[in-house]
Amino acid sequence: MSKMGTALRALGSLLDRSLAQIAEASADARIYDRQTIYKVADVWDNNTFPLFHAATAYTSVGRERRARAALAWMADLGSARRSRMVEQAATAGHSLERLLPPPAANPPRSRDYRGQVRPSTIPLTADAALELGTDYDFAAAEIRTLLLERAGTRMTGSLVLVPPRRYNGGLQAGEPPELKLWLEDITNIHFDSDDRIGVALHCQAGKIVIGIGASGELRATSGTVYPHDYAWHLSTAGQTADQQTPPPGQRTRRTSERRRPRPKGAVLVAARILHSVMLEIRMVRYAHLSDRVPVRPLADALAGAGTDILAAGTLRGRRREKAFRNLVETWIKNGDPALTPWFTDELHRTNSSEQLPEATKEWIEEITAPEAPPSLLPTGRDLNVPIQANLRFAKYTAAHTIYETPQNSSTVVVLAHPPMGHDSPSERWQLHVFEVENVSRFKLRTEAFDGSHEIRTDRETVSVDSLILGHDYLDVHGRKAQRPNTD
Repeated sequence: MSKMGTALRALGSLLDRSLAQIAEASADARIYDRQTIYKVADVWDNNTFPLFHAATAYTSVGRERRARAALAWMADLGSARRSRMVEQAATAGHSLERLLPPPAANPPRSRDYRGQVRPSTIPLTADAALELGTDYDFAAAEIRTLLLERAGTRMTGSLVLVPPRRYNGGLQAGEPPELKLWLEDITNIHFDSDDRIGVALHCQAGKIVIGIGASGELRATSGTVYPHDYAWHLSTAGQTADQQTPPPGQRTRRTSERRRPRPKGAVLVAARILHSVMLEIRMVRYAHLSDRVPVRPLADALAGAGTDILAAGTLRGRRREKAFRNLVETWIKNGDPALTPWFTDELHRTNSSEQLPEATKEWIEEITAPEAPPSLLPTGRDLNVPIQANLRFAKYTAAHTIYETPQNSSTVVVLAHPPMGHDSPSERWQLHVFEVENVSRFKLRTEAFDGSHEIRTDRETVSVDSLILGHDYLDVHGRKAQRPNTD
């Protein structure tokens, strides 16, 4: 058997670990971790093909060299990505530190195409709050977006504030500034959309308190902030940063990914399937799709793919082609029968868009021969409303204007609920998404995220007009559309 190097084994184990993480994070809707699922799947957007490139090199030396290059490219996208890689590789029994080049030293600020200094994401500290308060009028700020989410068992969230500038942004300032706050370990929330003007920001070690309106409040233990402001370079903080930021062309840039030969035959088909699976799973980035993406079935179908890809890659010629065909067929076989149409569509798309050998095309046609369509995967989008549920996610967006285009207020709510109706009591809890457009009132309290609560709704169609959780812990009301008079 061909020798498999340390870097190559580490690279394959990272894929195996990613699939295991995704499966764990989606196993129980009551502790569903959408953020972990998205972040882990996102890694493989531009790292799937480097993995296959490394696994199929002609010699063991070539496979190891390519694997080191793939790991370096994967780790080069920021310190957070590098730290997660090292942590997950260690969980799988591999030490990455000695395999990776030293992390690149990047300046805290950068410049845009105009040469203007750009803001960066910074920790929410007392100094940061003072700096922001110098450039923006918090007392007149409005809450544009509020998002709260249980990520596993952690409570996280974000706020988008729109404050007036205290400095002159000039004629080219563009849209009003947005301060984007991300918060960790939230301990308290009291919010009412009728009371969202005026913000007080107090930060100290281990505690962030954000006063909202006259009586609202959000408390967290840590957080970060990013000023999305086209005129930021003219602010007090921006002018200070301008003096400390290297001119254009003198800052460190991420090394471009080098071109590599496209895989061929069944190797290319397997790479396309894995890539598509990760992109499909990554769609949970959009919370309103949480109950539509079959995360756990897809992760289960490809479990152990990293190890299997490396084993198949050491073979040559017809043996390699056969091994990767068997691998693709195993993924389909291991998947929920309801996934078969998804795999079939991806195979047909690959067959029509890639230059494949005739033998490979014939194989695809053979394994995608029409059969009786299986039942669809449950998505939670039905007319039945759960009697009780756990709140996993709630997002409110106020009515506003973007580039002179009015946007209605809206709410997205993600619930985890037990089996309903004809479901077996042994069935897993499921996710259910509610979307309310043109929201007239949105109220949220911390208790909404504590355990299961009864649900009340008021609707005449599939769309929800109101949603109340527990003792008004979550209260969403939409303005009903005017119905034509048929009298």
